[in-house]
Amino acid sequence: WPPRLGSVLATLLELSTYGLLLYWSVRCFGLQLDWDRRLLHSKVGTCRGAPPLRPLPAGTAPPEPGLSLPAAFTYHEFTTWLRTVTLPLVGVAFLSLSWEILVAMYRCACVRGCFWKLWATLQWAIMATATVGLFAVSLVPFTYIEHESNGKLWPGIHRMFGAVERFQLVNSYGLFRRMTGVGGRPEVILEGSYDGHSWTEIEFMYKPGNVSAAPAVVAPHQPRLDWQLWFAALGPHQSSPWFSALVLRLLQGQPDVIRLVQTDESRYPFHGRPPTFLRAQLYKYWFTAPNEGSPGAAPWWRRQHVQEFFPTVSLGDPTLESLLSQHGLKEKPPGRRRAEAALPRLLAWLRRLCRPCSGPVLLWSLYLVAATAGLLRALARRARGGPPPARHKGPRE
Repeated sequence: WPPRLGSVLATLLELSTYGLLLYWSVRCFGLQLDWDRRLLHSKVGTCRGAPPLRPLPAGTAPPEPGLSLPAAFTYHEFTTWLRTVTLPLVGVAFLSLSWEILVAMYRCACVRGCFWKLWATLQWAIMATATVGLFAVSLVPFTYIEHESNGKLWPGIHRMFGAVERFQLVNSYGLFRRMTGVGGRPEVILEGSYDGHSWTEIEFMYKPGNVSAAPAVVAPHQPRLDWQLWFAALGPHQSSPWFSALVLRLLQGQPDVIRLVQTDESRYPFHGRPPTFLRAQLYKYWFTAPNEGSPGAAPWWRRQHVQEFFPTVSLGDPTLESLLSQHGLKEKPPGRRRAEAALPRLLAWLRRLCRPCSGPVLLWSLYLVAATAGLLRALARRARGGPPPARHKGPRE
């Protein structure tokens, strides 16, 4: 095909693919656009304990906890659809991989010279074998979502996957193949006190806490502590041993740990003196609806207390000491290090320099500096008359 015709056909194929995805998304999920209220509604039912995804008709009682609204498709229809498309998708992927392997083999055959052709064929054989092997073992986690299709795979593929599973070469499809927190986002809220009766919540920079605080924009920064606290909320605190160490450092008033909570220490409620007691509660958070709340500024979140996440402890508390000993987190004497070492002093200086800045501000500042340097370099090159014209090189003899 001529290059222009091939480009046009590829563009049409891409547009038709996106069109089909949009059509089936609207049809399967019952999407409806409310132009007056500027809202997008879905007929898909809610999960257990979750707030409705669409407004209820007038005179309709809200669903009971644990029930769901009428869905655009049933669970049986969804599993039937999965059973129908899973193995055909595997077939399409196999044909696509086979085509790429054949194209690569043809290119190897076109290489000139006996030695280079042999070398290209050897590379092709190694890469093709590795690719086919990875494709085969990836079929096991890919078909986890539909157990009947998973059982139809060749037993040898399951044995291959079992042999390499510990290396984690392949995983289930998607970053969040099973989304957690659909029935409310679980969050751990730390509370501190001086007397054990009056408690003050410790607010983090990025994670939900204060219901009136808007969600923070952190990209491309990855707030590790806030992120791990969300995972800790998905299970008991024993599943996250590091949480006991976090509590210990906050009770000790460790400055480096406090700056992980708040870079601006004045916003940390115990910046003057460490708390005597600490505990943690588990809440579930939901976004509020636009018309929810008081006539004034509505809160961003609404939350519901679930249970106690971490018991009340203090320094020297037997419960805390037992948890630290159980997970091997008891304090150890620091290793001896020369005070005049250049690298530790350089890192400490950089840490002090960046201390007032939050992670997103620091990263975006670096990106802005890099972009400005690139722009100035381009302007300087243009002021000098631009780069010299490229010299045409004739065919190699």
